[in-house]
Amino acid sequence: MMSANTADSPPAPFRWLKSAELGYAEDANTKNSNQQMDEQEEQEGRVCFHCGKEEANEVTFPKCSKCGVASYCSRDCQVSNWKSGGDKMGHKHTCAAYKRVGEDMMIMFSDDKDAARQDVLSKIRFYAFPYAVYKSSKAGRGLLFVQSDSSLAVMSLPIPLLSNGRSCPQQRSVFLHWLTMEEYDKEVCRDDFEMAAMRNELKSAVETYDDKVEVPVLMRFRCGQVAVGVAPLVPDYKLCQILGKEYYGHGQDSGAVQLNIDDV
Repeated sequence: MMSANTADSPPAPFRWLKSAELGYAEDANTKNSNQQMDEQEEQEGRVCFHCGKEEANEVTFPKCSKCGVASYCSRDCQVSNWKSGGDKMGHKHTCAAYKRVGEDMMIMFSDDKDAARQDVLSKIRFYAFPYAVYKSSKAGRGLLFVQSDSSLAVMSLPIPLLSNGRSCPQQRSVFLHWLTMEEYDKEVCRDDFEMAAMRNELKSAVETYDDKVEVPVLMRFRCGQVAVGVAPLVPDYKLCQILGKEYYGHGQDSGAVQLNIDDV
């Protein structure tokens, strides 16, 4: 789609104001679709993270001693995968993320969830924050609503490989919306009453943020993980203005933007 930090001073610190695990009332089609995908992920056996070889019956590949997740059919594959090269990211750079999600692809601790959300934002910052700056110049003060049909655990991984070594069954993407508080009340809370639980923190963030250095963010994932925070603008405000106009200033003043995180 569209593919760098210049600042006169250090960016403001990232602040999470509230997070929650919401139990969405899914319709039958969505529930069945999610169950099918979860069952597919569970039923497929593990494969070597480097060459893709499948575990045979009664044969279990040894795992990385650091994360306890990545499995390998041989020592050579493990060594090669640790380094990798070219356009392939080595396990040296992804090990911590796999340790965080574990073999079950679940993030258990609050601090890890905060870090995972921040990792997702870091991946898309050169598109999401220019979008926020551009949209706010047209619609006024508001919030960046980032939502995904994938779980936080899946979205937080640096590469599109699940803990069993297999590719993610669907493209990893986020949808960006810029919402005023009025739109949040009328559109988001109307369709999902549970989202009203985040309103007080959102309202405070929208009313008080410094639009030259930060932006309010609301994130929602398929797993029910929802969070409100205030993120520093990286790149800085001036560059966000330039990129926002370049990316989104061509008759795209309405509607959401989809970003495929493995393409940015």
